[in-house]
Amino acid sequence: MGKTIRKKLYKLAAVFILVLTSLQFNPIKAMAEENSEAPFIRAFWVQAFEPGNKTPEQIDQLVQDVKDANMNTIVAQVSRRHDAYYHSDVLPFTQDPAVPQGFDPLGYLLEKAKENGIEVHAWVVVGPMWHTVYGGAPNDPEHIWNTNGPDAPENETWVTQDYNGTVPYWQPYLDLGHPDARNHVVDMVTDIVKNYDVDGVHLDYIRYPEDGKGYNPTSLARFQEETGRTDRPLPNDAEWISWKVEQVDTLIKRIYTELMAVNGEAELSAAVLSWGFANPNSTDWWQMDPVQRAHQNWKKWVQEGYLDYAYVMNYDSDADPRREERYNQWIQWQKDLERNRGIVIGPALYLNTISDSINQIHRALAPSQLGNMVEGVSPYVYNVWSNDGLPQQDLIRSLYEPTEHNDGNPPFTSPVPTPEAEWKNQSVGHLLGKVEDSSISREVTIYRGEEGKLVDSIKTDANGYFVLTDLQPGNYFVKVEGLEASKKIQISIQQVTEVTVSN
Repeated sequence: MGKTIRKKLYKLAAVFILVLTSLQFNPIKAMAEENSEAPFIRAFWVQAFEPGNKTPEQIDQLVQDVKDANMNTIVAQVSRRHDAYYHSDVLPFTQDPAVPQGFDPLGYLLEKAKENGIEVHAWVVVGPMWHTVYGGAPNDPEHIWNTNGPDAPENETWVTQDYNGTVPYWQPYLDLGHPDARNHVVDMVTDIVKNYDVDGVHLDYIRYPEDGKGYNPTSLARFQEETGRTDRPLPNDAEWISWKVEQVDTLIKRIYTELMAVNGEAELSAAVLSWGFANPNSTDWWQMDPVQRAHQNWKKWVQEGYLDYAYVMNYDSDADPRREERYNQWIQWQKDLERNRGIVIGPALYLNTISDSINQIHRALAPSQLGNMVEGVSPYVYNVWSNDGLPQQDLIRSLYEPTEHNDGNPPFTSPVPTPEAEWKNQSVGHLLGKVEDSSISREVTIYRGEEGKLVDSIKTDANGYFVLTDLQPGNYFVKVEGLEASKKIQISIQQVTEVTVSN
């Protein structure tokens, strides 16, 4: 099982649930009452396409609603499409007309949330560059749409393409195999933690778009150079898919360590996929839609320590029996998944009635049949709260007090703290290395101690970086392919050791 995540104490309770389901007894309600004080992430995603976190009045109401509902975390979208709802050194300020002139939404939200003991995680969108829902191109000439978008020269565009070289103009994506695009994403994340006292950064669309994209000219040239191939691989080419998975993996590893190097207390989380109707409990993970369609191998991230929390987008409607079954299968798999980082279940409010959403939240809170739990629940989304046309306050009240929408059984009856990310207290450190000549991918081998015990052998990424997380403290030696000398480094507890290797 995972290092510290598994909640073994719930196993006995799970046995009682199985036994007592035949009696006149509500096991979910009993577990909710028993575990009502246990630390748990109770978050709201709050997106920036609707009102909710754009004005002082909206933010005041948001904080009050979260406090009333006995929740403890706000995941606030502060960058929709590479614009900033905060003062940024990297992104242009949003041209959203709903934001009052001179107002800093993130700064104000942090002030009000901290006063009420509520965590704030800054939600940034990685993949999509812009969206035609906004109208024309961004006004700021420095926005990446204008500098590196679909109309930029071939050697300057960061946009991904399909097999035929077509760009989805309505919502072009960054190609995560492009070195400059990757640097931009890292800069966007570290910019926030350098300038704001956020509890974490939350990544969205940290993946490729579906339907076989990834053919940015620069990225394709990298693939060909690294594999020795000269063809344009078909979308279902296994080596091509594996290469794109690696691009996402290495980027999130770098983001994680770069963020920790700036602020070791800030957490990195990501919204991750639960696509497809294959049952994850009985299907090989690599063959499932998150990997094959979007190249997002997030199971590896929580098992090998690439981020702190995976917020799984468990977007299903209970009104559809097939989708209800899918939701139940996925959340069981998430609870039982062996891992050393946290998982948060993300039910979709916008697809459900308030009553069905409350029911989904209860199922997320209950232990699996094996007695395992996740670390949180995060309904999506605060500002699109149901599909039944009821007032938002009906949802808020149903989270913390008996109503007709929860059968007298609210899921959050009293406040609880967020859980401690125990891996941040373990006696491990992390390595963020860079080979100065990043024009080609190089093999990097890491040895432990003078006796040269092999720890790992990894490839440098598109920018020459190599990353290892959760290393035991002590002396290590780094050997780079093509260079004779080894580099000695020291790994310290809960520190990011940064090293540059030059020719």
